[in-house]
Amino acid sequence: MLEREKADELVLEALKRVKGITKAAPLADEDRRRVSDLENEVEVKSLMGLGKVINAGIREVTECDWVYVALTDMDFVWNCPNLVMKKGVDIVGEEVTDKETISRLAGDKNVWFMHRNFVVYKDKVSFPQDIMKKICYFEIPSHPADWCLLEKGDLQCHSILYGSPATPCDIFLKDRYFQGADVKGSGTILIGVKL
Repeated sequence: MLEREKADELVLEALKRVKGITKAAPLADEDRRRVSDLENEVEVKSLMGLGKVINAGIREVTECDWVYVALTDMDFVWNCPNLVMKKGVDIVGEEVTDKETISRLAGDKNVWFMHRNFVVYKDKVSFPQDIMKKICYFEIPSHPADWCLLEKGDLQCHSILYGSPATPCDIFLKDRYFQGADVKGSGTILIGVKL
């Protein structure tokens, strides 16, 4: 197995090549607990009073073998929904950012726009009753980090994924790893490597 120090070097080098990632560092093992605690505190609160929000993405990332924190800017491309609404394991609503998809869904009688970029599928949920009764909840999922391209053969890993921390965790990570960087449009992500 590759030494951790060499693996960190390879992953950080790969992250430097990603458009929109300005800095990155290994997440200290002791900070995994702090990240989890901050995310749990946020879960206790609600999103605009509309229900529980679970950051499943950060939970999954912090359970990976190795975890990295990255500072992003406005050039970082989010190709997947960062928020979904679930009823059990089924997705009944989701963030949509693609203009063509939004236009197509705007004409669909089975879709209700909760706001400009969030759709709810009427045939899958009794809205808003299912949310008020806590049958539905919001989830921030993890995503495959397809943009983290390691040189072939450098690091054998099962998968690389990333998650988006909630605001209190984002502030903690910026303070702890990036000298409190608070440039407009900057954010943080956590990247997990499963061996």
